Amino acid sequence: MGGIASELSQWLGLVSATLAALAALLGLPPLISHLRRDRQTKAKTIKVLLPSRIRLIDRVNEVAQVLEHLDRGEYLVSIEGSIGVGKSALATEVAHRLAERRPSRRRGGPFTSLVWFDAHNDTLTLSDLARSLSLAAGDPTLSAAPAEHKAEALRAHLADHPTVMVIDNLRLTAAGAQHLVDFLKNLPSGSLALVSTNTPGRLPAPRVLLQELQLSYTRELLVREAQRRGVADIVGADIQTFDRVHHLLGGNPRAIELFVLASSREGRSFASRLNQLEGGSIGLADALFRAVWQDVDETGRRLLAVCAYLTGSANAEQLQVALALSDAEVEATAEQLWSDGLLSSHRQHETTFYRCSAALRLFVLNNTAVEDTSVFADRLARYFIGRFGRDWEDAAGASAHIDAIRILLTDLYRRGSHDQCFQLFEVTLDIFFTLGLFDDRISLGWVAYEAATAVGDDERRSLALSVISSTHAIRGEHALAAETSEMGLRIARNAGSVKETARQLRCVGFHLFRAGRAAEALAVVCSDHEDAEEMARVAGDVNNMIDIQSLVGAAHWHLGQLDRCELTVRRFLDACEQLPWERGKAYAIRDLAEVTLMRRSFRDAELLLRQARKIAEQYRDVRQLVRVDLTEARIHLFQGRMLRARRLAHRAAANAHGLSLSGERAEAEAVWRSARAAMVLPWVWLRTYQRPRIRFTDQTVGGD
Repeated sequence: MGGIASELSQWLGLVSATLAALAALLGLPPLISHLRRDRQTKAKTIKVLLPSRIRLIDRVNEVAQVLEHLDRGEYLVSIEGSIGVGKSALATEVAHRLAERRPSRRRGGPFTSLVWFDAHNDTLTLSDLARSLSLAAGDPTLSAAPAEHKAEALRAHLADHPTVMVIDNLRLTAAGAQHLVDFLKNLPSGSLALVSTNTPGRLPAPRVLLQELQLSYTRELLVREAQRRGVADIVGADIQTFDRVHHLLGGNPRAIELFVLASSREGRSFASRLNQLEGGSIGLADALFRAVWQDVDETGRRLLAVCAYLTGSANAEQLQVALALSDAEVEATAEQLWSDGLLSSHRQHETTFYRCSAALRLFVLNNTAVEDTSVFADRLARYFIGRFGRDWEDAAGASAHIDAIRILLTDLYRRGSHDQCFQLFEVTLDIFFTLGLFDDRISLGWVAYEAATAVGDDERRSLALSVISSTHAIRGEHALAAETSEMGLRIARNAGSVKETARQLRCVGFHLFRAGRAAEALAVVCSDHEDAEEMARVAGDVNNMIDIQSLVGAAHWHLGQLDRCELTVRRFLDACEQLPWERGKAYAIRDLAEVTLMRRSFRDAELLLRQARKIAEQYRDVRQLVRVDLTEARIHLFQGRMLRARRLAHRAAANAHGLSLSGERAEAEAVWRSARAAMVLPWVWLRTYQRPRIRFTDQTVGGD
């Protein structure tokens, strides 16, 4: 046996040596080594199945946010925003950056692939995922796995082949969405999912929200796309043109790209395309919203139409009125549209507003019948006329509706609803004054004037002109105030209206008073043959009578006639009590505080002023609060509290400047300077305390 074993061993050694010699002759060791290295290289290579990168405009912060979430260990990130805002481009950019940097992190384990899935604004099923991953990995078993085991097969594959999945244009409103959400919540370690979705808040993941581009970035994108498409008119456009495009499309990158593409086609100039866009007739928004529009029910479409009609933003109260729906119905519909990414929301004036993008607004208006918007306008107008006709002092309640009222007034006139237009103006004109919206009072006053002219109503024309002239006067625009008040007085006299003549006499007197001509103002409203206050009383126009009393009291004050001022202001206060007119009381009470102050009854002046401030704050009367601050600064000045005087005078001057109250601003600045001087020169304060001053400048204050 030993001899046989020895011979076998020798034979095997001979065979081994022969094979080794043959292998060396054929070069097998280097080939085996090369194949081994090739397998290792392939194992380290990431398969990238992503769309090409697009250079992003802005979005630096958003890219950093996504990467920061991933670096902290998040495996699922939701990129959210309205349709066309650039979610896909952001997700693709982040995925490309991961492809560039991930191989260097071998200790964490490299990804084997980065795969892009397009959900086409729908729910992506697990079968869809399996099909795409099967093709990417060359593994048909994923697609062949039974439906009930699809999730387990996918997890097993992702555990062996760590993958970055970029799921684009995902919509999570369908019933089948929960299967995908459950799957994404439990991804195997090492795999990641970046999801761009139009349905916000549906994924259990950190959210990165994309807003539309700001104007400067919109301009940059317009120029870039125009250079690519050869649209020279856009490249060389002025700032006003860029502003027009931004106003119409917002900062929606996809809408901007489509607009430039449409402008590049032969046969239409850029100017004509822009005019089409302003007219709402261009179809570029269809490319963005047509698919999702098919899935919006009739109530949702009507709700979006109201938002679009109100220039893109409406609150729940306005939606209830315009749509004739309950609060619960509006809330449910708005919630659905929000989940579809068609509405966003924000808080303003302690009210929730629902907003659609500028591009979506264009699309919705282009797909809404004119008759429907007429119904919305009529319902809103009747509601506001009724509400503010009953409570015309409710500036606080009106704040949330100012934009809607502004739009309605202009649109009602354009539609030929002249009577409704003027009624709405009439019940809100004091509210615009109270809130200090002087530009609106003037521009809407002219709209109301044209509406009254269209129906030949001279009394209404006079009222509209009185609003315009008094607003010019309070802003110190004396030439315009004189022109419109004289125009109004001619109309009132020609119409033979005692009521409107009294109103226009007050307007003439008011512009004279605000121009610093107090004595002339008194001569106009208190002449022997035309006593404006008595004329208004006889005509039954109590509001105008009170306005005249306020003007007369302020003129007496400015001229240093304290006793006459007090008598007039007390009549003013009694009339406000009888009407009753709560907001008007603040004006009379502040005037009484000033008279009391001049008589050095500082404590009583402070108590009166406290009442005036409480009323002004309750009614959000911003211009009266300026005067209350001015009077309080004077009280502190005359009592030696210089720091308080300076602080309040500075606030009064700043707010007066913002409201274009030139007289109030000049007086407040003078009080501030006097307080500063008195802080370093005590004898200045002593002189001021001994003889309180009615005014520090020649400018007039109040009178309205």
